[in-house]
Amino acid sequence: MTDSQFGNGKILAESLKQEMNQKYEIEIADVKDAAPETIAEGFPDVLILGGAIRMFRGDPKSRKWLKKFASLSENSEKKIKYGTGFLTHALATDKVQGFARRYLNKIKKSTIIESVYPELLTARVQSQEGPIFPEEMEKAKIFAQNFLKWIEKQ
Repeated sequence: MTDSQFGNGKILAESLKQEMNQKYEIEIADVKDAAPETIAEGFPDVLILGGAIRMFRGDPKSRKWLKKFASLSENSEKKIKYGTGFLTHALATDKVQGFARRYLNKIKKSTIIESVYPELLTARVQSQEGPIFPEEMEKAKIFAQNFLKWIEKQ
């Protein structure tokens, strides 16, 4: 799931897809287009929730989507096996760590996800419209590889 106003989240999701496509069938959807109910009913094995920090706060669309998704999970007997998330931002990486922890905690509160990877990917963009810094794209590849290794150990 992405929240991509300028396409940065989608680009990051495509990068993760490239790294993970050999192990999983990957579908990318935007929070504007895919209702939480649709995702919850599909019960994918893995769910990666992307968001963005805009104007020094999390984008309301992804926060609202995640809140609704979490409420759906309270009554669900089926579970998504693994989950994690990512954030795009234009701030210095050390400035987003508090928000990243809160975002990851929101994912963890979604009881429909059995196991949540203990790290969240943050990817810095050069400006609000992008592009994502090249070193951040490399970081995304390593994140995806480490996430897959973590899944294998579960």
